Amino acid sequence: MLIKRKSLIVGLVSSIVIALVLITTLVGYFIYLELKSGEFGRVYQELLEKAKAKVYSKHLDIFGLDARIENTGALKGKPIIEGAITNNGPRDVANLVIKLSFLDRDSASIYELTAHPQEPALGGTVFTRVYIPHLYSYTHPTAILKPAQTLKFKKIIAGCPTEVFVELREGEKPTKSFGRWSGKLIYEVISLDLL
Repeated sequence: MLIKRKSLIVGLVSSIVIALVLITTLVGYFIYLELKSGEFGRVYQELLEKAKAKVYSKHLDIFGLDARIENTGALKGKPIIEGAITNNGPRDVANLVIKLSFLDRDSASIYELTAHPQEPALGGTVFTRVYIPHLYSYTHPTAILKPAQTLKFKKIIAGCPTEVFVELREGEKPTKSFGRWSGKLIYEVISLDLL
């Protein structure tokens, strides 16, 4: 009788442990499925944004891209990039994000920069908003790019690599060939919102 009672207790405890492991595994699996579906949803949204940007970018004309060292004002001595964008399409464009690539002599990218051309240009006359918590929600003032409208932009090149900076500083006739940058810039529209 004593052996049977111990076997019964061991069997009961083993059954409870096995049931807890099974329940924990099932809960973990359902959490994993939920996280994966959220990740797939996020990846799907990113791919949808890229496709929308790729399709509408045919209506956007980005021209006059120029990287240089600013000679005047508060940005004197800083590397900047400037250009203009025209909306040749039928819809208003908001929250445009472009990727600018600096190419070397073999047309390989040596530095990439993402820019939001619709945010106020550096050195512009737009007043800076101060963030005060709990009083209002802060958003960057952005310009809506209407059809047949052209918008100029100027952005600082944050984290500019030394080879690009030296080439910009040397200008048209560098004293020595320090960097690999060929002076070529290309752009790609990453995302945009259509109104």
